[in-house]
Amino acid sequence: MKRIIRYFYYLAALSFSKIVGIIPYKSAVWLGGRIGYLAYYVAREARRVTEKNLEVAFPEKNPDEIRTIARQVFVNQGKNTFELFSFPKLSKERILKIVKIENESELRKPIDSGAGIIMPSAHCGNWEIMGASFAALGLPVNVVARKIYIDGLNSMLVGFRESKGMKVVLRSEKNAAKLMLKALRNREIIALLIDQDTAVPGVFVDFFSKKAWTPSAVASLALRTGASIVLALDVRMPDDTHKAIIKPVELRRSGDTEKDIAENTQAITAQIEEHIRRYPEQWVWMHERWKTRPDDKNIQGSKFKIQN
Repeated sequence: MKRIIRYFYYLAALSFSKIVGIIPYKSAVWLGGRIGYLAYYVAREARRVTEKNLEVAFPEKNPDEIRTIARQVFVNQGKNTFELFSFPKLSKERILKIVKIENESELRKPIDSGAGIIMPSAHCGNWEIMGASFAALGLPVNVVARKIYIDGLNSMLVGFRESKGMKVVLRSEKNAAKLMLKALRNREIIALLIDQDTAVPGVFVDFFSKKAWTPSAVASLALRTGASIVLALDVRMPDDTHKAIIKPVELRRSGDTEKDIAENTQAITAQIEEHIRRYPEQWVWMHERWKTRPDDKNIQGSKFKIQN
């Protein structure tokens, strides 16, 4: 029964992609925003989680302010969805007109000097189109992504990214670590989203004054390989173009590996939090960011161990 349901989900996604494909890009983004606005009122559980998380992060804001930000969160995610499904019709030239990249040279310096780049990022603005813009510049981008449990849909999303010149590393694959290390040796970019509570090796860091389980792969890889860390965060502009903000991150080394992993992960997370505070309507607040707690017995399991 599950296979049949998943197949229908895939067919729905396929039909959706065909519809988006024939709508002019700007119209598709506008429509995505309208559907996101409606989703705020329809998706009650997602709305509840979004507003609850906003209240935790911004206790100084009143209920009307929280609701206003929450609605815009849904609007932005609606636009993101239509932008991603528009990838097949977007040329490299069009993508580079949609996305303005600040400090572009910081993406080339490490590669030109013979080093790979580990690129932490977050679910802000539209991270997908930001990654596509880097590939459109001819940069060797590898994005680490979660595999969708619906095979057809997973293949579709991977295809969208690959059609824009990005390579995709599915973190659940057995050879994922080898692929990432190989890419860094080849002076390529490894892009990872590290702003969600997922069952991967990590550490607890402060995020909006509350402990949050955070993937530690960026710090672990950088300490192990010597690769450069370059933070990349996207901002949606009022006209639905995008600005990619690029910031080199200095790796801290004390010789204590676990301490260095924790401190570097905290430092990167602090920059991500600062960005979200500036653009709270552009982050995915419907995610259960503080789900795992420090006293959770599951964090003692092997899937949570720090890998040096």
